[in-house]
Amino acid sequence: MCMSSLKTIPGPRGRPILGVMPEMVKDMLGLFENTAREYGGIAQFNLLGRPYFLVTDPDYVKYILQDNYRNYIRGRSVETGRVLLGNGLPLIDGDFWLRERRMLQPAFHRERLAKLASTAQAVIESHLDAWLEKSKHGPLDMDEEMMKLTLTVIIKTMFSAPIDDRIAALSRAFNVASKFMLWRSQQAWAPPLWFPVPRNLEYNRALKTLNDTIYPLIVEARRSPGDDLLAMLLDMRDQESGEGMSDQQARDEVVTIFFAGHETTAATMTWTYYLLSLHPEVEQKLYEELKTALNGRPPSFTDLPKLTYMHQVLNEVLRLYPSAYLFAREALIDDVLDGYLIPANTLIFITPYITHRNPRYWPDPEKFDPDRFTPEAVAGRPKHVYYPFGEGPHVCIGSNFAMMEMQLILAASLPRFHLKLVPGQTVALKPEATLRPKGGMKMTVESM
Repeated sequence: MCMSSLKTIPGPRGRPILGVMPEMVKDMLGLFENTAREYGGIAQFNLLGRPYFLVTDPDYVKYILQDNYRNYIRGRSVETGRVLLGNGLPLIDGDFWLRERRMLQPAFHRERLAKLASTAQAVIESHLDAWLEKSKHGPLDMDEEMMKLTLTVIIKTMFSAPIDDRIAALSRAFNVASKFMLWRSQQAWAPPLWFPVPRNLEYNRALKTLNDTIYPLIVEARRSPGDDLLAMLLDMRDQESGEGMSDQQARDEVVTIFFAGHETTAATMTWTYYLLSLHPEVEQKLYEELKTALNGRPPSFTDLPKLTYMHQVLNEVLRLYPSAYLFAREALIDDVLDGYLIPANTLIFITPYITHRNPRYWPDPEKFDPDRFTPEAVAGRPKHVYYPFGEGPHVCIGSNFAMMEMQLILAASLPRFHLKLVPGQTVALKPEATLRPKGGMKMTVESM
């Protein structure tokens, strides 16, 4: 490698020692937007004396996530997640990841998801019925409502066993554990889990509730498989060894699916209702499509492929507000990307939120325009400029489930309700584990 021929990676200088940490804490996405705009598709900055790269150029993203993905692992970026999620699929790399991915992939094929659609639909209808009563007492926080709905969908599709009496406790425990994991990821130092401070005690109680609920359900599902996602997971076998999952790995995957499969979907649905309230012409076009496709009956899994405009709308929401707005990779060994040196152990931030707003590929990028996703429009631009579920071999395994659930929610709610943003709200971004609205999303719910 000839060092003199390598290009220098530009970036903001930041402050001594702190680097750009103050800007990161104040407005992370604003920092990333400004950095990409000023320095281009690859930039370097310092945080507390350590170098980090920001990569937003879609060709560079494709190289890292697809072309040379073996050199770019999750590494230390996911260590905090292991506190709750253990060795769930999004937290592992190498041969272990490949084995788990091969084993899990068939459980998320569309034909298998069809079995779960009726369960999801029943949960959705029940929650929509509750909206009528709740709306009598004032506007609803759709961020909160979607979080409750999508978590219940995941629980009920995961476990067909009779656990209705445990759903509330399971939901509370998972929310406590999730918030703890997020808090811990933001700390420079946190006391070990065994140290009896209140936050640790609360988390350990929540973790015990999760494990005391999930492990017996795994044991029971091995004895008497149900028609649920857990049974699908336990039924999977590694193609080479013929081995299935241990109870520990099954538990880790269940909790990971809870975490990855409900908050991301909830955030996307909240932003969908927000954008539809601002664009009644899009909402009306969706309504007309549903009226034609369903003729007043509840949606089913077989109806979903007919809802082409709905699919365009959801894709455009995911372009503007990708719930997985940020993820990281760590270089295993030195690499050269388009003349730039990527040193080993460098942590690289990749953010679809910025790439999806690149005016080179998305004219008038801030505009909400579902027609960007007509077949003709999609064919006219590079595929890798849009990656709300990631890209390459590590692309989100649950993307089909997420799209199915979001379509079912929209198809069930739009013919029944008109959701309108409460005037005077300041809608701001809250980029934490997912991209959610800061302070919630208050909306009035009117019967159609």
